[in-house]
Amino acid sequence: MATTIIMPKLGNTVESSVILSWKVKPGDAVKADTVLCEIETDKATMDVPAGLEGTVLALLHKEGDDVPVLEPIAVIGAPGEPIGEPTPEKKSSESEPATQTARPAQPSLADHSASTAEPAAAEKHASPRARQAMFQLGVDIEAIPLGSGPQGRIIERDVIAASFAEPKAAEGIASQTTQAAAPEAQPAAQPAPAGQSPTQPAQEYETIPLVGIRKRIANRMRESIQTTAQYTEHSSADAERLLALRARLKAQKNPELSGITIGDLMLAAVIKVLPEFPEFNAHLEEGTLKLYKPIHLGVAVDTPKGLMVPVVRNAQALSLSALSKEVKRLAQACQNGTIDPDSLSGSTFTVTNLGAYGIEQFTPVINAPETAILGVCAIRPALIQKEKGIETRMRIGLSLTADHQVIDGAYAARFLARLAEVITDIDFLFMSF
Repeated sequence: MATTIIMPKLGNTVESSVILSWKVKPGDAVKADTVLCEIETDKATMDVPAGLEGTVLALLHKEGDDVPVLEPIAVIGAPGEPIGEPTPEKKSSESEPATQTARPAQPSLADHSASTAEPAAAEKHASPRARQAMFQLGVDIEAIPLGSGPQGRIIERDVIAASFAEPKAAEGIASQTTQAAAPEAQPAAQPAPAGQSPTQPAQEYETIPLVGIRKRIANRMRESIQTTAQYTEHSSADAERLLALRARLKAQKNPELSGITIGDLMLAAVIKVLPEFPEFNAHLEEGTLKLYKPIHLGVAVDTPKGLMVPVVRNAQALSLSALSKEVKRLAQACQNGTIDPDSLSGSTFTVTNLGAYGIEQFTPVINAPETAILGVCAIRPALIQKEKGIETRMRIGLSLTADHQVIDGAYAARFLARLAEVITDIDFLFMSF
């Protein structure tokens, strides 16, 4: 009997995953460890194995489809084995046998209105992600007669399709691709003469709906700004000993020590300071401030798919070399798209480093529900007034964004001052190097 392969549920908060690419096609023989497709959740990218030996009989979705978890995505069985009538949960693609009733992966309103699978008067159901998309895109649920999810459930992609199909308001909408018809009394617009700029240039652009990781970043950043009272303080610290320590580490024969970076040393300095300022190692949720004893350090990582923040668990218990090793492991997993979704949640304080790009100061956005985030900036020479006159010293920039609901400006300034002290004398933390 043919076996239906479903979209796996990868974490408690994942509602759907986007099929990035199929690695097989109908008729291919597969083994249990054969990768069927690559999927992207709202947190990470990973492979879906077949899980059994057989032949691919059908692929039920196209590349780019945002498929709810636990919904069928493929069918595997014996060569030539009949698949049977598709259930409401199944959707076929162009590659499936003609005996099955296909439903398009990106539904349109015309497709929905032609469907008779559910009476028009029936109660409509929409997933939480779909309802959020309705709010964001201004789509009325009545504009979607039938969803493409299980039992006609409205899912996020139905809302996106409806947003393109619905007429837009005439004023101020840049996404319109055609201009309104001119009044009858006016002649039709003529093409601008060669070499002359048209008075109303055509709008040429590509529309790309936000999905997967990019959509999650957009939502989290917007929610962070909307739910917190964020402000940023900029400072700097003497980096002379920081640079000297990095040079000594780099000269070590042990690769675990020679690979320790300025970024790793900055994380170690943060870990040293956080216990002295418990409101910074905290979550603010629904009016309750949770102060954490362990430090679960979030480290921002730039990846081809967007920003990820893997978490170094119990960072306060790690040695400098162990901290460096763990940060590299997590960053590599993010870059490769193999990061465990559970490793992308639960941080209590986050550090983001743009120093390598020469950024002297910036305004990092809090990784809510955390109460603050530290931005590490570039190391630059600066003129400093000393007793013997003006000296040139290397200094590293610090940009701290805090939530004013629980952290006042003076308290944040004291945090920065203490952090600067630790950085200035950082070689005392690691006397053995």
